[in-house]
Amino acid sequence: MHREWLRQAWRSCSPKTSGWPKSHKLYRCHDRLLEHKQALFDHLVGRWRDLFNISFDVLLYDLTSTYFEADPPFAEGDKRRHGYSRDHRPDCVQAVIALVVTPEGLPLAYEVLPGKQPRTTPPCATSWRGSSGKYARRGASG
Repeated sequence: MHREWLRQAWRSCSPKTSGWPKSHKLYRCHDRLLEHKQALFDHLVGRWRDLFNISFDVLLYDLTSTYFEADPPFAEGDKRRHGYSRDHRPDCVQAVIALVVTPEGLPLAYEVLPGKQPRTTPPCATSWRGSSGKYARRGASG
């Protein structure tokens, strides 16, 4: 179902283009989506609530890291930093990715944090605590 939706969306956005887009064109769109990230997640949350009758009383979050084989220095504001590496790659810079999901696995929020991030509750998780204040960290994996 989602593949057909994506095909239809692609055709409506690019009527002169035949066939499926090359992956690099899709990746270029990510920067455009970023400025609409909050509105996109707000829309999805509303649709999931309507379609699946989901309550957001208990949420799960996890932090993971990914490393880059690149040499600093990086531009100011770049999130790649040296930090504790669960990949056993202290020689590489990394970024930390935080994800908040429902118990059913539907993503509600994500955030890319600097690689030297302490293992605390990420801002995207605390913003979802809501009135119940209930959330659980999924595993202790990194």
